[in-house]
Amino acid sequence: MNTIITDAIKNFYFVGQPIRHLKNEQIIEFELLLRNNIVSGFPKDEYASMTKSETIHAKFLKHIVQEVNRILVDNPEIHFSLNLDQQEIEYETTFEIMKNISQENRSRLILEITEIPTLRRYGQYGETINVLAFKRLKKLGYRLALDDLTTGNNSLGNLEITIQYLDRLKISYRHLEKMMTPDEIVLQIHLLQSIVGRHDMDLVVEGVETESVSDNLQTLGVSLQQGFLFKTNACPTDCKKHVERNKRDQNDDHFRIF
Repeated sequence: MNTIITDAIKNFYFVGQPIRHLKNEQIIEFELLLRNNIVSGFPKDEYASMTKSETIHAKFLKHIVQEVNRILVDNPEIHFSLNLDQQEIEYETTFEIMKNISQENRSRLILEITEIPTLRRYGQYGETINVLAFKRLKKLGYRLALDDLTTGNNSLGNLEITIQYLDRLKISYRHLEKMMTPDEIVLQIHLLQSIVGRHDMDLVVEGVETESVSDNLQTLGVSLQQGFLFKTNACPTDCKKHVERNKRDQNDDHFRIF
């Protein structure tokens, strides 16, 4: 069993999607997105199998942290964000393993807490989200983001009780488009801008796919944007260092292989 798990873990790697700082193009940032050599796109089932128990997850996260450490060291001028879902921050081992990233490198890494709700709690708390886990990650020196606000478990109510530990909010423009009229989207963006302004946070709008959407967001003051509108050099250094099976990513200029 251990060999099977170890071999499965080795199939995971990262690509980066750029987060554009349109007011300061000198800041380069990527969200690290998990990929797997077996399937295309986000490996939902493979990832789920790595988080179903604390023992398996600890082995998986050690590999992830090793990769993130390598990426941070190899790219000292770049900022990154890394997703953790709410089940992962239920595990005590998560906090120990996250200590393996140096304090210096933690300053260039934002942890995005995703909207996926916890399946099994390992501690006692009355809230609908593990506020103590946010506090502990913040105490370790990490910057924190609440990902995909208003979806899943990342409700406005849970934003209210975690906001003191947050540095960033992220929301999907595509999600807003499905639910709101253009005028309502403007009001929602104004509301979020007001919240982040009062709490010294920044706002990233994801799902930006057209120039017109990007321009409208900039008019509203949203200078941090992410989405398929923005392209990158998929293989910025020596592509030979990437294994042959990752070639599918080398031809997608929306992502960079790390």
